[in-house]
Amino acid sequence: MKNLYLAIFLFLSVFFCNMQYTVAQLTETINQASTQSDPTTTSPVSYTVVFNQPIVASTFVASDILLSGTAAGEAISSITQIAPNDNTTFQINVTATGTGTVIASIPAVSSYTSAIFSTAVNFPKGIAIDGSGNIYTANEGNNTVTKITPSGVSSIFGTTGNIPESIVVDGSGNIYTANRSDNTVTKITPGGVSTIFGTTGSNPESIAIDGSGNIYTANQSDNTVTKITPGGVSTIFGTTGSYPTAIAIDSSGNIYTANTGDDTVTKITPGGVVSTIFGTPGSGPSAIVIDGSGNIYIANAGDNTVTKIAPGGVSTIFGTTGSYPTAIAIDGSGNIYTANLFGNNVTRITPAGVSTILGATSTFPYGIGVDGSGNI
Repeated sequence: MKNLYLAIFLFLSVFFCNMQYTVAQLTETINQASTQSDPTTTSPVSYTVVFNQPIVASTFVASDILLSGTAAGEAISSITQIAPNDNTTFQINVTATGTGTVIASIPAVSSYTSAIFSTAVNFPKGIAIDGSGNIYTANEGNNTVTKITPSGVSSIFGTTGNIPESIVVDGSGNIYTANRSDNTVTKITPGGVSTIFGTTGSNPESIAIDGSGNIYTANQSDNTVTKITPGGVSTIFGTTGSYPTAIAIDSSGNIYTANTGDDTVTKITPGGVVSTIFGTPGSGPSAIVIDGSGNIYIANAGDNTVTKIAPGGVSTIFGTTGSYPTAIAIDGSGNIYTANLFGNNVTRITPAGVSTILGATSTFPYGIGVDGSGNI
């Protein structure tokens, strides 16, 4: 093996974005050089990476390590998890040929880890999170809502109408579900008292709430949006494209539906004026979310993409996803997340449009939410 002068330099790029990235600390292990720069004639060079929190080990790959020195033939020969084997500590072997330097840089590695947090009940379809971090699921299989506390304690919080498809929580902690089979909305108070809050159009698939407490449902079978006032008065608020699957409201009170049947987006103003086509999504739009600037993001189950529609209606493909994205969420930093039904995983798309598959989920994830700490 040819003589090799290896200088291992530590370049730490700190990225803190609701703990979406973690920083690697490099330790040169041959001569324990505290300066991280050590002459040696040994190849391969082994060093240790210690992450400041557990990562998904399978996602830490050679492409995460940047090699930029002058030695020829620089390459990562192996990445091996070592003791304490808790997904924080890895041994890296670097090989090279000739005489020169190896500069190893690990800018950032995704720190997402997956675990079963708690058990909801009987086919949970929709998910919502309140201001205290409590999680609520709408359970189609037995017409209930499960509450899961931040510590993971589950309980049946209330009953619903027949086949609750989606769920939303207001600022006072009231829960609302859109019940597909009996065309109703259920309200569950913070004390767990359940009542039928109003009626909807045919087969409500998705639900949203505005800043005044009005409830809106997208009704798939009759292509309408229902409005239910805080007093429980129900009216048909507008019509949509074919088979509206998802609904969202912007800060001005405009309502948008993603229409799976004809690959369109409908906009309905607070005054009830309908624009049937607002931007062009991808194939099979299945979920919708709006950021604070009024940009609309559509998860497209038909072509595994996310479309971004600017407030003026200009559409672009913003990023790619895993297989068959059925739900979408956004965090406080503008990162977009999709739950991918057939991929059993989660995609993150950064504000710059960079897509990454994060940790795996359990089977068939239907809903997704992000809490204030960045947990998905």
